[in-house]
Amino acid sequence: MKKPYGMILPFFLFLSISLFIDGCRQKPGDDESSQSSAKATVTVKVRAVSERDAIVSVDAIGKTDALRKEKTYALIAGRIVALKVLEGTEVKKGDVLAVIQTKESEATILGAQSMLNSAVTTEQKSEAERILNLAQLTQNNVQVLAKFDGIVSTRSVSEGELIAENAELFTIVDLSTIDFLADVALRDVSSVRRGARASVSFQSIPAKLFPAMVDAVNPQSDIQSQTVKVRLQFSNSNNSLRSLLRTEMIGTAQITTGIRRHALFIPKPALLRNDEDNSYSVVTITADSLAKIIPVIVGTSDEYVTEIRSDQVRSGMMIVTEGNYALTDSTRLSVAR
Repeated sequence: MKKPYGMILPFFLFLSISLFIDGCRQKPGDDESSQSSAKATVTVKVRAVSERDAIVSVDAIGKTDALRKEKTYALIAGRIVALKVLEGTEVKKGDVLAVIQTKESEATILGAQSMLNSAVTTEQKSEAERILNLAQLTQNNVQVLAKFDGIVSTRSVSEGELIAENAELFTIVDLSTIDFLADVALRDVSSVRRGARASVSFQSIPAKLFPAMVDAVNPQSDIQSQTVKVRLQFSNSNNSLRSLLRTEMIGTAQITTGIRRHALFIPKPALLRNDEDNSYSVVTITADSLAKIIPVIVGTSDEYVTEIRSDQVRSGMMIVTEGNYALTDSTRLSVAR
């Protein structure tokens, strides 16, 4: 009769010890879980998604060019006896750029000078001086004149230099005719239309936008770069801006090709980029203060905002703008006030 009780007591003792050990093991786990939950709360800043029309545009690199740019050549062979202009000199139509003494006149004067130098008697010297004065008075000099108002951009001769017929002398540029030649990619050129609004920016002139308009689209493409030359005409409404332009200035043109109605925009800091697959996403905050990552497609952008497209994003939705880096789905969020 005593044997069964002796077997039951060790069993209850073993059960009690096991439950105690289990309880001891469970408590630290509970504490760690609660601490982990507390640590998961992240303080963030949010902004609402805004809605407005998006301007669709094409960007293209190019450079300035002058429609009126002309080289001046010597009509005769001779010597430059007077040089009236240098690089950067502003000229008006009809201004004298240089004076060329013909080879024949130079030869006559040099002959008379030689005769004077070799004269011995008073009569010889008197005759030589008369011939020299006559040669100087009747010398055939040719003036090189400016054909239009502009600025001398290059000079190929110096005073006293002997030049050949048709030698290049100067290049004159009319700054009022400066345009911009944009190299538009073939894939984009079909959307570019004559008369479309555009703007041009230059790294050499920061914080300045030059308004322009599409004037012409070249029908021929460049086989190597697979681009098409598009000529942009600068607006004449701001002469102070136009005065900053020079030829051969590298810039970027933004040509308007359309308008996308009711587009969604977010502040630029709200956009997250995945460098591995070149994808984009944003982090929204749910009604129960949890993070939700939403993939988006990026559209147009400016200095402050970026257009996004997604079926899961709507106007007025709160988007995380600060503290969004490395957030995961369902992270508990606290909005900073």
